Amino acid sequence: MIMVVVNKRKLKKLIIFILIILFIGGGIGLTIRNNKTYPTINILDLAKEPYTQGTKNNSGYVALTCNIDLGWESEYVESILDTLKKEKVHITFNVTGKWAEKNQDLLLRIKKEGHEIGNHGYNHLDYATLSYEENLEQITTSKKIIEDIIGEKTRFFQAPAGSFGANTVRAAESVNYICFKWDVDTIDWQDRDNPDKIIERVKKKNIVDGSIVLMHPTDATTQCIDDIIQIIRDKNLKPGRLEDVFLIE
Repeated sequence: MIMVVVNKRKLKKLIIFILIILFIGGGIGLTIRNNKTYPTINILDLAKEPYTQGTKNNSGYVALTCNIDLGWESEYVESILDTLKKEKVHITFNVTGKWAEKNQDLLLRIKKEGHEIGNHGYNHLDYATLSYEENLEQITTSKKIIEDIIGEKTRFFQAPAGSFGANTVRAAESVNYICFKWDVDTIDWQDRDNPDKIIERVKKKNIVDGSIVLMHPTDATTQCIDDIIQIIRDKNLKPGRLEDVFLIE
């Protein structure tokens, strides 16, 4: 009697297994007959992706962007500002709301000296993993803090580390931000004590009209930002802000 019960259980499992195989096989067969494939979908493919270059034709400019986010870099910001003033160049500084709260005087100096200020979110998080509501909270919180301090609207948003998801783009565009990344990465955060390596890296990049250069305030950047400016000028282009390479409605 026990053997019969065991056999019935095994038979039941076998039937369920066969039905699952048939179901999967039928699905595959239907897909093949309809000449359709269902690859893994990257959610970012379903959204408008951030710009990696400006939208102006023949702007004559390359946008220099400097991201300030974690706080430890603040000591180098003033040195970068001094060099930019000497070179008579205005760039875009993208700051987190958290940094702006703690460095209001420095943020006001950035604005006073003619530089553009962009939104880099409130906290330095992986925004691609956040929900729409979480993205919106990070972006709008930072937006209010920055704009209350500088007294003007911000127009550009870049997620920390360029980590955009569909929810990030949608949230940023809902408050009229232009989402952007870059096409020229100095990777200065990695070589923060090696300006020569950064210079050589930038020289090898395909810098064109409308390119967006990514920098951070590091010791090496303070030593080579004038060289980066000269590399751009040697291409008969002018170093400038995001507003110099984007069409803004």
